[in-house]
Amino acid sequence: MKKFGRGMATIMFGFGYGEGFPDHSIASIEIKEDERIVIRTAAADVGQGVITTVIQIAAEILRINPNYFEVVQGDTHKTKNSGSTSATRQTYFTGNAVKKAAEDMLANLYHYGSLEFRSNHPEIAIEDGRIYMYDDPDDYISYWEMAERVNERGEKLEAEGSFFPVTYSPDENGQADKVYVAYTFLSQVIDIEIDTDTGTIDLLDVYSAIDLGKAINPKNVEGQIEGGTVQGLGMGMMEDQVIRNGKTLNAGMTDYLVPTSVDVPKFKHYLVEEEDSEGPFGAKGVGEPTLIAAAPALANAVYDAIGVRFFELPISPSKIKKALKEKEKEENS
Repeated sequence: MKKFGRGMATIMFGFGYGEGFPDHSIASIEIKEDERIVIRTAAADVGQGVITTVIQIAAEILRINPNYFEVVQGDTHKTKNSGSTSATRQTYFTGNAVKKAAEDMLANLYHYGSLEFRSNHPEIAIEDGRIYMYDDPDDYISYWEMAERVNERGEKLEAEGSFFPVTYSPDENGQADKVYVAYTFLSQVIDIEIDTDTGTIDLLDVYSAIDLGKAINPKNVEGQIEGGTVQGLGMGMMEDQVIRNGKTLNAGMTDYLVPTSVDVPKFKHYLVEEEDSEGPFGAKGVGEPTLIAAAPALANAVYDAIGVRFFELPISPSKIKKALKEKEKEENS
């Protein structure tokens, strides 16, 4: 017999190192003569899309197509500290550093443009890689020509941005004005079916609503929701590290089960954009929060389906069958 269940869980996640740790990120931007804009950052992209994010931020500020950008990533000779790719912090910290660098670059473009046209900033327009006077848009100088002329002056058309938010150390009770730089909120509803004969769980649908401030790249966000949720469901359904006498007994992928494509449910995403953080354009971290709600929502769905509450993970078929037998004995006794 198959039984339907629906479970819900809501979480909040403080991102960044938190607890008073002096967290920061530094990035730089340079406009080259060969129609390239180079972003330098030590931020490591491990699949979450931070490179795409910083390009979008810089392109928005500098009012130019993202295709002109390239990123020098993690080069210890050419980049300054961006902190670790952990704690769901890179969009917030490195995104802000790149935003500040791009704003400084925009100011430089206005400065050199005013020198070129012998005019004041309010009379100058910057758009689509061109600098020109408002009253004569056909008489313009491109970013690349401006870089060449700046180089002739013995200077470079470059800028640097750093982001050092104020952090507050907790008191003896673990309280502070702001323990983390900001918080991401996520609610998930998971629909399942349980085969009471085999104990297997069939994942049907996952509905996720995430308060992320601003989705700089919605597709990246959806990818992180799906990836994080599947990780959380793996923890909730099948991943079980067996340790005896200090040794892992299932160290291989044949023994340690993880979700595959056939286990992935259908997803529906709701991106709640409430700009309540100091992140770039109000953006908040997304990565780790997408993992946390899945297992408790699954456990609630299992309880809804068969009336058994589990307090240990994973909720495997064997555990479900055993719990159903014990429940049947109690009901018949």
